[in-house]
Amino acid sequence: MNDWKARMQKTVRHLAEQLAGIRPGTLSVGFVETFRVTTHGQMAPLGRVASVVSQGDRIVVTPFDSSTVPAVVKALTDAKLNAYALNPRTVCVSVPPVSGEQRAEMVKHVKKLGEEAKVAVRAVRQDARKEIAARGRGSERAVQEATDAAVAEIERLVKGKQTELAS
Repeated sequence: MNDWKARMQKTVRHLAEQLAGIRPGTLSVGFVETFRVTTHGQMAPLGRVASVVSQGDRIVVTPFDSSTVPAVVKALTDAKLNAYALNPRTVCVSVPPVSGEQRAEMVKHVKKLGEEAKVAVRAVRQDARKEIAARGRGSERAVQEATDAAVAEIERLVKGKQTELAS
């Protein structure tokens, strides 16, 4: 019955892992891995559909399925990154020094990741409430307290990363 607490904590941990990959000094592999790519009709993080490595002044993305190269290029170009197909199997992202506009984009992306995490936590809360109503026992107050704690932790993580990116 209390698996909802673990699901909320897992969501917060996942967000923390995503934010850890975002570095303010330069465009990082972890940041690029968080962008979502539409493949086979579904959205997936780039890190799950491709290998992402840093090579000097560029980041090389090698999709596991070479047919997804156009989708990867489109996703990265839509994110205002200088991405191009290096060959039919790899995508290259050039890494210039991060400008103020790019920092603002990174902050916007961090906010978006935080909102997605909050939505996931609230979905878990809704599932827990339905389960409590169906069983006729359990504490909705405990569910709400856990939700509030998870949302507060998400906001703390997002604010911390925003201040790191702004400096």
